[in-house]
Amino acid sequence: MTEMIFNQPLQQLITGHLDPELNWHSRCHPIKGYLPQYDTAPLFIKREDELNANAVGTKHRKYLSLLPNLQHSGIKQVILIGSAHSNNVFGLSQMLLSLGYQVTALVKAPGNRALTGNHLLLNMLLPPSQIVYLTHQEWPKVLQMAEAMSLKLNRQGIKTTVIPEGGYSEAVLPGILTLAGDIQKNSDQLNTQFEGIWTDSGTGVSAIGLLLGMRLLGITEPTVHITQIAGTPEEFHQRYRQFEKWMEKLQRSPLPKPAPKVRLLRPATAASYGSINKTLLKESWIIARETGLLMDPVYSVKHLYTVKCEMMLAQPIGPQLVLYNGGTLGMSGFQSQLASQESIV
Repeated sequence: MTEMIFNQPLQQLITGHLDPELNWHSRCHPIKGYLPQYDTAPLFIKREDELNANAVGTKHRKYLSLLPNLQHSGIKQVILIGSAHSNNVFGLSQMLLSLGYQVTALVKAPGNRALTGNHLLLNMLLPPSQIVYLTHQEWPKVLQMAEAMSLKLNRQGIKTTVIPEGGYSEAVLPGILTLAGDIQKNSDQLNTQFEGIWTDSGTGVSAIGLLLGMRLLGITEPTVHITQIAGTPEEFHQRYRQFEKWMEKLQRSPLPKPAPKVRLLRPATAASYGSINKTLLKESWIIARETGLLMDPVYSVKHLYTVKCEMMLAQPIGPQLVLYNGGTLGMSGFQSQLASQESIV
């Protein structure tokens, strides 16, 4: 495993907050095929999918600091929040159970209760008594319900905490900052300065970590293009401001003001969160055959297809880095839909 060494001031800030046994480095290599190829804009892809075989993609970085935080706090039980197919709930449940924590998941009841994909795997990990399904009407109050459950358990002497949807918490901050440091390492290894960085965003936590890490390291030249798979620009900016406050608390000083330019992109197709269509299913096959990358249609394919459309509209200038933040495991709920598209590829 690569030793956790980052450039200052990132090294100083996160030392002691990360689990040294967990992987933090992912490789970066040229991407051939699928995306428009221009002589003036070499394309690279960062393989966050290779960070952890069980936690989908870049979400693993949240756990780098979240798990040590739980251990140092003496937590015994963790309440997770997310959809029935949440990559975060499923991935974090595995890691927590392996460390001996009691886990309860408050999940939004899916329209189709069939056990497929992450929903199936979550049910394999947790018995029915530890999965609480909430209706669409109940979901807006899920955090209050989780906090009430946590309060009750704490009063019973069981030290409990709540991890909000997507891992949106102060404890994940040191971990998500590692992405910027790792990209800097990739850049040094390739002797390439990226002019554009293309990533995606669900709750926005990982993308925000990238932006704050870049500010901390003084990496302000690249434009960061963010495909916003879920949420609104207003929600993203609100969460950014909250993490900014947590960041200043962590380093006990204001953040450097220079920041990279950010573009929030609407998905090029099936823009509603969680939706897929024939275009995305077809693109999943094309991406696999042209690049060797197996991607889930609801996040990663939607992101890469959006990048493709953007690059066709406006030729990028200089080296471009595309982040693959998902993982093959995320495809597990889409076998039947993907199989139905084979004949048209």
